[in-house]
Amino acid sequence: MGKSIKKGIRLKGDTSLWALVIVFSLLSLVFVYSSSSRQAVMENTTTFSIMLKQMRHILVGFLIIYIAHIIPLGFYRKMAYVAYVVGLGLLVYTLFGGDTLNESTRWLSIAGFRFQPSEFAKVFLILFVAKVLESNKLSTFKDFFLRLFLPVLVFIIPIMWEGFSTGFLLSFTILILLLVSKVKFRHIAATAGIVVLAAGLFYGTVVLYRVIKKDDNPSLTSTSRLATVEKRIGSFLTSDKDKELVENDQVVFSKVAIATGGIFGKIPGKGSLREVLPLSNSDYIFSIIVEETGLVGGTFVIGLYMWLLYSVIIIVRKCTKTFSAMLVCGLGILIVSQAMVHIMVNVGIIPVTGQTLPLISLGGSSVMATGLAFGMMLSVSRTLENEKKELMQDATEQQS
Repeated sequence: MGKSIKKGIRLKGDTSLWALVIVFSLLSLVFVYSSSSRQAVMENTTTFSIMLKQMRHILVGFLIIYIAHIIPLGFYRKMAYVAYVVGLGLLVYTLFGGDTLNESTRWLSIAGFRFQPSEFAKVFLILFVAKVLESNKLSTFKDFFLRLFLPVLVFIIPIMWEGFSTGFLLSFTILILLLVSKVKFRHIAATAGIVVLAAGLFYGTVVLYRVIKKDDNPSLTSTSRLATVEKRIGSFLTSDKDKELVENDQVVFSKVAIATGGIFGKIPGKGSLREVLPLSNSDYIFSIIVEETGLVGGTFVIGLYMWLLYSVIIIVRKCTKTFSAMLVCGLGILIVSQAMVHIMVNVGIIPVTGQTLPLISLGGSSVMATGLAFGMMLSVSRTLENEKKELMQDATEQQS
């Protein structure tokens, strides 16, 4: 009986993915605790309480990973279209009836539980795209436009309306999927041209409206994140240091934290910028990691995400079916690209985006949604292992 129980709770799938989840979780607990001083003061609580909150998120994330990884891959294939409808419904409902926080309406409260539907919607859309690409019915531009491009566009617009960088990352991920799939390049190029043209016309209309009305903050943009995106890009490009200090103090403090980290850092818990850096345990946690562990620690974190990308590539190469390959590829690229954007913002390479560091930054929705993504990738890996075992058993039986 003991053996059967042990066998029943055995974790299956790629060991590298499991190892990464564990390492990311440990790093999250350490640096959320270390970087939450400012938030603890503002909320009249303790850093330990914030760390315990993150621990609960991680435990729920582990439960999601475990459940998701034992679900048969065929279930995800069958539920792809349902997930698309559910995700789109949540996004639209949030857009009109969600909770507003930090000047954006991204949150939804259900039975006392508040979460960001866009975090889960990203996973649902990748699932949908993988299913559509598997159907292999995109030979004509009409089929490609109606079956894939139009549904994706309808899905991404609500995300981009309140979170431009999230929508952009999701669009980038889907573009990579299309490039590595069997979709004809001329279809991709044509739709890319349509998107650029439509975006140009939309922004041109906004600018023209401003010129005619002589209004720097028209209602057309104040109801979306467009004004915020413009402000962030403008602040990033400006050479006015005083203006940068006022509008982007978090960027300045982030750069200082990284610059003072040195090679080996100040030791976790000894950083000084965590006291003044806004969002130090979420949007700017990488800068705190570098301040407290130095170049060595920052390189280690980047190496973990590169390890994740390598593991994803290995799994994709083993896949024999389009759905499995596209699902793992899409989810892996989405996580790694978000991490790289977070890091580039922290070091000042690109404008502020508000992207967290996956599985490390403080957050409930992000941890759970990323856990779902890891669970799906592990489900694919588990399926591949089972198929390999079956082939080996068949070969053994034939030899005997």
